[in-house]
Amino acid sequence: MRPLSRILLTACLGAAAARGETAPPRRVAAATIAPLASLAAMVAGPEWEIRTIIPPGVSPHVFEPSPRDVRRFAPARLVVAVGAGYDDWVGKLVAACASDAVLHDAGRSVGVVSEDGGDHDGEIGHDPHWWLSPKLAARALAPLAERFARLDPAGAAGYRMRARDGEAALLALDAELTALLAPVKGRPIVGAHNSWAYFAADYGLENGGAIETVPGREPSPRDIKRLLDLVRGRNVRVVFAEPQFPPAAARILASDAGIRVALVDAIGGVPGRADYAAMLRFDARAFRKGLGTP
Repeated sequence: MRPLSRILLTACLGAAAARGETAPPRRVAAATIAPLASLAAMVAGPEWEIRTIIPPGVSPHVFEPSPRDVRRFAPARLVVAVGAGYDDWVGKLVAACASDAVLHDAGRSVGVVSEDGGDHDGEIGHDPHWWLSPKLAARALAPLAERFARLDPAGAAGYRMRARDGEAALLALDAELTALLAPVKGRPIVGAHNSWAYFAADYGLENGGAIETVPGREPSPRDIKRLLDLVRGRNVRVVFAEPQFPPAAARILASDAGIRVALVDAIGGVPGRADYAAMLRFDARAFRKGLGTP
């Protein structure tokens, strides 16, 4: 994300001035992406409204908040970030537009960090796409409960109970996905973006390669050739596109290699994959079908 524009700063000031006049009926928390909002909602309970900063279908790597986006999260008392360099911009945005909010680095809470600001996609422990592991998502709930509890001590018992229940549900989801993906264990994923390292590690898949190796940069002819060699050498039958990334490169690769394009979604937040569990079930079914025996 580029530095905050003058228009956006004006919107921040306007949102701050109006905050007291348009106070929402419930406490507000916000998360940068839909999966984090879904995890926060597991813990928060009915007294909180959970809002998502980045609209569905928009890549966080190129997201530019509009004045409308700012107004939506300006009342937040808690803002949940992915961390590990994925959404570092949110710190400046919170400071400028939601100065009353506490910023929670969910990645750091599960041990995923990127101190040097570099691109660590594909590196377990530094890759920011940790939420695609239900086991790591389960670990993120207890620290979230403590954040909510500090903001609302009277509700602490409820936050902790919901975190425990959510953790059990996510571990059950992990077991379900393990069984679903067992028949395609060991097969390589070639995706639009290098988002799937944790998912692949959890379910015994090979994180084979990505079309867009640098966020926001179209693949070069050399990148396409490298992927073509991989696809032909490993008998890959499908390339996995994502709705947040332009589909043209995936279609070119698929056409050149004579393979199919299938859709997976690391962000969700849309009908059919609106919440965290629905999103991962959608993805697991897509991988099972795409990687399975024709």
